[in-house]
Amino acid sequence: MRILEMLDPAQRAAACAPSGASGISAGAGTGKTTTLTARIAWLVTEAGLPPAAVMAVTFTNKAAREIRERVAAEIGDAAASVRIGTFHSLSARILRRNAAAAGLRSASFTVADEDDSLHVMAEASQVPAAYGPWTVPEGYGEAARKAHRKEWEAGLRDFASRAARQVSMWKSWGLDADAASDPSRPARSPEEERFAAAYAAYQYGLEGRNMADFGDLVLKVVRLLRDHPHALEAESGAVRHLLVDEAQDANPVQVEWARLMSSWHGGITVVGDEDQNIYGFQGGYTGAMADMAGPSATWRRLSANRRCTEEILRPANMAVSYNRRPGREDHRLVSGRHGRPVRTTAHPTEASEAAWVAARVSELVGSGVEPGQIAILLRARHLSAPFEEALARRGVVPMVVSGTSLMEREEARDVVAIARMAVNPYDDIAFRRLAARPSRGLGPAAVETICGLATARDLPFHTACSLAAEATSGFRKDARAGAAALSAALDGLARAGRWGGHAWDVIDAGLRDTGYLEWLRSQEDAERRLAVVEAVHRLSDGFEDLADFIQQVALMSDADRGGGGVRISTIHSAKGLEFDHVFCPAFDEGCIPSPRAVEEGRQGRPGDPWDGPRGEGVEEERRLAHVAFTRARHGLDVSFAWKRGKASKRDRGPSSFLAECDLEWEEVGPALTADLGRKKARRRPGRAGFDR
Repeated sequence: MRILEMLDPAQRAAACAPSGASGISAGAGTGKTTTLTARIAWLVTEAGLPPAAVMAVTFTNKAAREIRERVAAEIGDAAASVRIGTFHSLSARILRRNAAAAGLRSASFTVADEDDSLHVMAEASQVPAAYGPWTVPEGYGEAARKAHRKEWEAGLRDFASRAARQVSMWKSWGLDADAASDPSRPARSPEEERFAAAYAAYQYGLEGRNMADFGDLVLKVVRLLRDHPHALEAESGAVRHLLVDEAQDANPVQVEWARLMSSWHGGITVVGDEDQNIYGFQGGYTGAMADMAGPSATWRRLSANRRCTEEILRPANMAVSYNRRPGREDHRLVSGRHGRPVRTTAHPTEASEAAWVAARVSELVGSGVEPGQIAILLRARHLSAPFEEALARRGVVPMVVSGTSLMEREEARDVVAIARMAVNPYDDIAFRRLAARPSRGLGPAAVETICGLATARDLPFHTACSLAAEATSGFRKDARAGAAALSAALDGLARAGRWGGHAWDVIDAGLRDTGYLEWLRSQEDAERRLAVVEAVHRLSDGFEDLADFIQQVALMSDADRGGGGVRISTIHSAKGLEFDHVFCPAFDEGCIPSPRAVEEGRQGRPGDPWDGPRGEGVEEERRLAHVAFTRARHGLDVSFAWKRGKASKRDRGPSSFLAECDLEWEEVGPALTADLGRKKARRRPGRAGFDR
């Protein structure tokens, strides 16, 4: 095969390993994706596995597309039969094939996005054992009632948001609502008791709407395969070899998913890098790769970095060398290429640091470097404002990875709501959106009445609207007419969904029949808003199946966004990317490692079945530094400020990581222009005393 000729001996050995259980520990920049592609091609062309019997799973749509394109370039048309996707997309397909056994209402379930989940959780949180319903305090006047109601609503939103995060984490650990309510489990705090109550009501709300959230997709598949042998035989039996990309990021339920999917034939290849395990807040844990591959796996190590220079790799290697690695060999990355030393600077304030970074970025852009090849990577999103402002003053356009993506715009959500109603006529969230845009004379009270009717009688919404239109009381004349018009439009959508029309055709008809396009043309800024609708409509043209389109847009993530400006992002958002020049500012005490991580590491919080795997304190922060440094191909600049924030009155000082990485800094005066300012004598920090 052509691709094997491109590999070094270590990569070739990993790609051509026997088709049993194997692991590939591939450090940053070592050609992991190339090796994985070669592995898939070898399994199909040399090991003789049918393409349809090979499944590759990763974490983002972008990574899945890249793997699919590379495999197609190697094995041609056969690549179309290889199943390549994310944990969530592959799980959704399995659930649609086994909806009844998985406890779903039907195969036409809707994947709830973040907004959907928060809506359902806010509703669920009003059960008495959770946040509780609003009650009218005795003796309150009208003004006091309104103020109390406003305070209650704010508290509800906060509680629902925190409950949603906790429930998501519990699902990543494999805990369903029944386990959350189990009285025999370890003691928990009063707030966790309230979250558990909200969890039970939340799942009931999802099931009533024929919906599943992202956590459900994987957890339900695990329960399906665990509890139903026939499903295990059908699904796992069809997978002769499973390949998992970025396996170090897997949470416990994803680990079990992979173990179950590969259990029938025993073929699994796990690819990842434990030094890039930085998603503990999403349930990731050290040891996920080994757990997923199993005790019989044969492991191979890729250490030849093709991205960075030796000068960049030196502090990157040192950052993770302080982490505990029982039973592991030295994971030092090597390059052989050399470049300029890593530049480390200290600044009086965050403003002067930002001005200095902006000046350096401006110089690079002026010298011909593409802005998209420059990145400013930060430990936390809230640190970005000074750098955005400083770049703007210099006329450099940043691409901030936190803005509103296409699918987050209101008009895009409206288009998706049309598609959702065609697939699932019981979707009350999509119905509420379509009923309000345009309103057709249906006010909030009328909409809630229709929703109540649909829920009480278990009716699709086009039928509920029809009954509302025929009502002789409770609805104004214009509301009845609006309900009739909406019923006709939704009935047409439901028929189109049952007939299995092309996604583009169904949405095209829905945009017209619901009156949405006509209404949108009458709105302020109609041209811009229509452009959003057109863009989403064009996106649907690539999907024969409407459910696949809905699933795709629901699973879109920040990693799928693009842009051509200087990238400002968190280190987490930059994982998997690479740039010619990387700036790592705010390497301050109190920024990285984060105080929370330091405290957690010192306390050594024990885990139990309820708590799930605990984070590793400062060790994950070191891995964050390693990830940040290894994004750079040629140039790496690290900096910190003695004072950060307007209220800061004390010196923060450098991160202890600078000492651990043996990075010497130079003091730089206020950098308000392109001039670096007056340099002071070099200094070296002392270590902060974290345990190795």
